[in-house]
This record gives sequence, C-alpha cells and structure tokens, in this order.
Amino acid sequence: MASSPVGERATGEIAGGARAFGERELLGLVDRASDVVFRFRPRPPAYEFVSRAITRLTGFAPEELYADPALALKLVHPDDRAIAHDFLARGTGRVPIVVRWLRKDGSTIWVEQRNTPVFNPLRELVAIEGIAREIFDPALGALSFIRVHGDIRIDLDRGRVLVGGRDVRLTPSEFRLLVLLTAQPGRVVSRQTIAEALWNSPFVGGGKSCEVHISKLRSKLDGGARTPRPRIETVRRKGYRFIPLG
Repeated sequence: MASSPVGERATGEIAGGARAFGERELLGLVDRASDVVFRFRPRPPAYEFVSRAITRLTGFAPEELYADPALALKLVHPDDRAIAHDFLARGTGRVPIVVRWLRKDGSTIWVEQRNTPVFNPLRELVAIEGIAREIFDPALGALSFIRVHGDIRIDLDRGRVLVGGRDVRLTPSEFRLLVLLTAQPGRVVSRQTIAEALWNSPFVGGGKSCEVHISKLRSKLDGGARTPRPRIETVRRKGYRFIPLG
C-alpha cells in the first residue's frame, strides 16, 4: 500500500515513531513564539501573514493588520518612518533595523527587525519576510549605537540622521560635529575641541571654519526653516551647545 503524505497520517507519526510535523503544527509553533513573524507584500500593499505575537507587542490583532495594510507604516514612530519607507521599497540587507513602534494605547516600544527580501526572477521585490522582537531602549547605556534627542535620531553605526522623520544628508565632518555636540546635550563644546575633532588639531581651521560648519549643520537640521530656538546655540566666547527641541 502506498504511504500517505506526512500531513495526512491519521496516527500523527512517521517512520521511527517521531511525530508528524505538518502545516497546522508549524502555524501553532509560529503563533506561540514571542517574536512577531510576518510576510508583507509591497505591491499592492498587504500583510499576507502576521503571527499572533503582534497583539502582545502592539495591542493590534493580526486581523486589524490584514484589514488595514497602512498599519505597516502607522505602527512605526513618525520620526523613524523614513527607515520603514526604505525597507518597504527596497527590502533590507543582513543587518537588522531598529525602529520604534507605536502601541495601540499610544506607548512606544523599540523593535529589532530582521527582514528577508523576496524577489521574482526579474529581481523585482515581491515580498518582505521578517521577524520582529522587542528590545531594550538602544539609546540608553554607555555603548548605545542610537541617540534620540527630541525629534532627532542619530544612528552612530550607520552614519544616518533623521530629523522629524526626514532623512538629513550630512558630510562626514558634519556628522562628526553632530555626534560631538549631542554626546552631552546642554554642555558647551569649545571651538578648540571642535577643531581637534574635525581636523585633528586645535590650530587648524580657526574660529571662522567652525562657524561655517556650525552654520551648515544648523541649516540642514532645521531644513532651511526658521525655528523659535536653534538646536545649536552659540555661547559667546566659549563655543556651542546642542539643545534638543520638544
């Protein structure tokens, strides 16, 4: 007699006495996992699968995400949505992404996502499969790789800056300057310290060069708009300090 497929065995066993592991068992395993497992189709946007751990993390049921694909972006904190836009458009590499999610009750959690892009034979992105897990706030601790000050997010390991969810392109010197100023918000950083950080010498560049770099950085952070209070303040005869907004 021909043997039936593993998933159809009435006894629930396979050769050697091991239990069969079919589709139902696999779904049960995924739904019991503490991490969120999902598959998202970018065009037209839709969740094809979301495990039930999403409810524990966010308060939203899988059915709510199936009914409203826009939740893929609404879940993400507004200041981190540029990152979400990137991976929904192009997929991601092997490095996990870290973003903030907004729970149904309005609270915020940090989430690490490990995504795998799925392409068709024409190399078009057809789906994103991934695992998302809650993590401790990466902005805390001595070795933090993310800084969040008000509406500014700095990814130290990627050299990326977001302001109010807007990608801000900085030169290497501007990025070093921002990292230096945001190391201790409110602390005055002298022009000599800035010169050493940018040019490895307290005597290179001079005050005028510092002012030029500060001016360009201010303009990029503010998007060219006038703000009631600048994020980078000039402290006369002493230097500059970073003051978070919000």
